Amino acid sequence: MFRNLQVVVIYIITHLGLIFFMYPTDILASTREAYWIPVGLGYLVHITVIFIYLKGLSYFKNQNIHQVLINKNKLIMWLTLLPVFLYLSLITIITVRAYAEIISIVFLADTPIWILMCMLLGIPTFMVIHGGVRSLLRAGLLLAVLFLPPMLFVMFASLQSIDLNYALPLIPKDRSKLFAFLTDFSYYKSLFAFAGGFLFLGFIPSYITYKPKTIYLSSIIVFIFFLLSVYIPIVTLGGETARQLAFPFIFTIDTIEINWLMFDRITIFFLLSQIAFVLLFIAMTLWQIACLIRSRAKKMKNQYLISAISIVVFLICLFIPDWGHVELLLKWNSFLRLYVALVIPTVIFIAGYQHQKHVRES
Repeated sequence: MFRNLQVVVIYIITHLGLIFFMYPTDILASTREAYWIPVGLGYLVHITVIFIYLKGLSYFKNQNIHQVLINKNKLIMWLTLLPVFLYLSLITIITVRAYAEIISIVFLADTPIWILMCMLLGIPTFMVIHGGVRSLLRAGLLLAVLFLPPMLFVMFASLQSIDLNYALPLIPKDRSKLFAFLTDFSYYKSLFAFAGGFLFLGFIPSYITYKPKTIYLSSIIVFIFFLLSVYIPIVTLGGETARQLAFPFIFTIDTIEINWLMFDRITIFFLLSQIAFVLLFIAMTLWQIACLIRSRAKKMKNQYLISAISIVVFLICLFIPDWGHVELLLKWNSFLRLYVALVIPTVIFIAGYQHQKHVRES
């Protein structure tokens, strides 16, 4: 039961770390009305992918994705998992570089980017080296207890000056434009937040059990936060104003004024929560990359492997000069993102179905 809770908490807070910065910007860029439709479609794809993924894994009784594929065929395993390795590597690079830039823009403008990247990589590296996945699960629970309350407080405080009329119309006046956002590449960039945090469910060792039902239920919580991240800037500032901002949600909460609070900017509490959740997401991603590499380099010690991965990621991040190149990497990553979201769950499900059929026949 306790481990089941840990997995659910990790699932929720790693997604929370990816939602509030770039996701609202991409959704606002992809459509001008009925914002719940692109958010809802993204969630529908997300929960469908997770269902197929977990259903396929359930056929194998406590085996992770690597064990499932290696039992089939090593060539198939590497053809399937190589794009996953590239995706996880690229998503780590993008997350470290992007969030270093965001932290610099929002409240550490005088701090060199490379120092922020060291922080964003150093802490997760330490967490993975000195505890592995068990410590990450425990850390997730601790971070949730420490940082979810102030984050929720800031979000509730942001509702003090809203105008719900800004959320209208809920249905586009021109019905032919109901799914017009599908032709905008910004929408596919927004799927970064949906596709980044579910893969770890297939990497969890067999001794850590969890119930898929709890993941499905907790995904509703994640969906609510996706909606809030988009609609709070809209109902506070208006769609057109929010669309002009680089980080509309962060700008919105920065306008909050609470006279009885001793702190001038309560934004700092929200940002610290986000940084904590992002650090955990990076740690989980580093651990997944190490799991894939260790299948070929079994004798390599964990501390050397994780350190080597982090150093390579850091060096690559140093060669990314500005935010424009981060945006370019997000575009390139879109193809791998679609592969991870569509191909991996399908392959696991087909392999699981065939395995179950073979077991019944024998």
